[in-house]
Amino acid sequence: MRLLSPEGPLPAFYHYYPGVPAVVGARLGERVNFCPAVWNTGLSADPPLFGVALSPKRFTHGLLLETRRFSASFHPHAQAALVQRLGSVSGREVDKGQAPHFLGRTGVPVLEGAYAAYELELLEVHTFGDHDLFVGKVVAVWEEEGLLDEKGRPKPGLSLLYYGKGLYGRPAEEAFAPWRHPTRTLSARGPRQTGGRGFGLEAGRVRRKRA
Repeated sequence: MRLLSPEGPLPAFYHYYPGVPAVVGARLGERVNFCPAVWNTGLSADPPLFGVALSPKRFTHGLLLETRRFSASFHPHAQAALVQRLGSVSGREVDKGQAPHFLGRTGVPVLEGAYAAYELELLEVHTFGDHDLFVGKVVAVWEEEGLLDEKGRPKPGLSLLYYGKGLYGRPAEEAFAPWRHPTRTLSARGPRQTGGRGFGLEAGRVRRKRA
């Protein structure tokens, strides 16, 4: 590895990508808007809290502040073109409400085609640098039958992944538990196992631990 010592903003900030975009939906009166947010994360299981980071420059940012409720939907890779389109134009200039959607239980718009979606009530907003983190409480959950496992996880190979700068992909079409298969890899070209002597990661003695 080489050491980068940037002064000011990083020349690139995609090292932790890819990520699964959450398409944020909001409605003010008859105005409906959608905005993909790849900076999203679960924050708490009890109560169920979910966060999305949006720039104040985004039209959706103002809608969330005013309406205090929003949706977050997760889409299959087959909808990459739609998600990209929603993220490449502004709701100030284009009526994104023309995208196929339905109104959820709380009245928020939910983009059609998702394998799962949340309806959220806004609890808090925190500023971190050039983005604001919108913390929402999940008040309703939508799931598409047949696309999730018994724990609500999307089936392997289904999710849309965003690599940054308009590049999209899909995950591997298999998933496995490394503590059960310590020498198995997703790529035949990769190493047969990951090592870490002294940490219980040698082949044959992989242990399941909490981090």
